[in-house]
Amino acid sequence: MKKIILLILYLSGNTMLAQTITIDTNSILIGEQIKLVISSPVAKTSFWPIYSDTLVDGIEIIKLEEIDTSNNLISQNIYITAWDSGEFYIPAISFSEKSISNDLTLNVNTIILEENATLKDIKSPINEPIGFNDIWQWLIIIILICGVIIIVKKFFFKEKKIQEKKIQEKKIAADIKAINALKELESKKLWEEGKTKEYYSSISEIIRRYIGERFNFIALELTKYEILENLNSKVNKKQLINIDKLLDRADLVKYAKSKPLSEENIESINIAKDIIETTKENSNV
Repeated sequence: MKKIILLILYLSGNTMLAQTITIDTNSILIGEQIKLVISSPVAKTSFWPIYSDTLVDGIEIIKLEEIDTSNNLISQNIYITAWDSGEFYIPAISFSEKSISNDLTLNVNTIILEENATLKDIKSPINEPIGFNDIWQWLIIIILICGVIIIVKKFFFKEKKIQEKKIQEKKIAADIKAINALKELESKKLWEEGKTKEYYSSISEIIRRYIGERFNFIALELTKYEILENLNSKVNKKQLINIDKLLDRADLVKYAKSKPLSEENIESINIAKDIIETTKENSNV
């Protein structure tokens, strides 16, 4: 008796965990959607069918749900339909060498129209919630448009600011800017505080910047000899000597660690002022 009970339980368990293909109904109208369920015990499954857009020839897959592996079963829901009438055979599925499901037959019936009947939808449209897949293209377009706007604004305003700065700089004459810079340098009293190198670096930069603006070449990036060569035909001999003397003294302090006397420090800034005053526009260069 005990053996019979065990056998019944074993057969019952195998029945519940059998390899099956089931559908909601085996008879549908053209275009009607039904659910097909594939299931197999985990222990008896080595292979699993992979579908793309058709189940078999003539049966279209509308939706593939994720594979479920709960309760010792592997199962998957597949929503299908057919657009031609007839009888469609769904063959058995092999899950392993010794594990095969049942097969099915699906009958697809055509719609019989009454005489003078109006056409109607086979099935009402399904109102599904809007998901990420429905809007991601629009999100990308919006992000790209916002990026273009930001880049255009940044470039436009940057260019505008640069142009405004150039206009402002042009409004202030080169000699006025240079004289103001020398006055500000004097107020700092750098050489009096032992910062001789900073003092001469500032004088050299002010004069180079002024010469570059006044005579239209990049004096800041040239050596003393290149500057003098550029100015040879643009200034008189005395002005050329003063520029040579000032830049030479500045180079000696910066690179040779020369220590000019207090009188020379005062003289240097006066030479700088004289260079500016005698070479500025509308002066007799």
